[in-house]
Amino acid sequence: MKSIIKFIPNLITSTRIIMSFLFVYAIIEQFTYHTDKNIMLIILFFAICISDLLDGRIARKTNSVSVIGAKLDVFADLLYIILSYVTLVNLKILPLWFLVFICFKFSEFVATSKFMKNYNKTSGNPFVFDKIGRAVAAIFFIIPGIACVYKCFGTNNFEIIFNCLLYVIFMAGIYSSYLRIKSCLVFYKLNNNIGI
Repeated sequence: MKSIIKFIPNLITSTRIIMSFLFVYAIIEQFTYHTDKNIMLIILFFAICISDLLDGRIARKTNSVSVIGAKLDVFADLLYIILSYVTLVNLKILPLWFLVFICFKFSEFVATSKFMKNYNKTSGNPFVFDKIGRAVAAIFFIIPGIACVYKCFGTNNFEIIFNCLLYVIFMAGIYSSYLRIKSCLVFYKLNNNIGI
């Protein structure tokens, strides 16, 4: 029974991958073919968000945290984000610069995590998180849902608020990248006996 329970977090993460494709299908149907998929979009979006919250908590609760599970979780998150953003950019619902920024932020996250892990071998998680970066990533995760709701039900006033949100996220993400790169430089200097 315990061995079956250990597969539950990865199973939840795997279903998020499938739901990501269904979410993109619903976006295309809604905004390209004007098929009424509002309810499907909302249900899939909330299911994706809930699965992202549950898989890690269940893994920690059942003591089934693994490097493979952590990598699968990040892959599922990235797949959902990239698929939905590429689709929303192609439909002119989200700006291309924001997708480019997300790709930069993810690359920086992976590179700085790898660098920091070289100097801190205590954690089993292959990624090093920071509070600001985690908040930015959480907002990356919910932007596609907000964009769909805005496009379905929004007004022109909401477009201004939505664009302001994108710029605030951009600035917070740049600040997070600055702090992470600065930490890497400090680790490097300390471990190579270079004056700070």
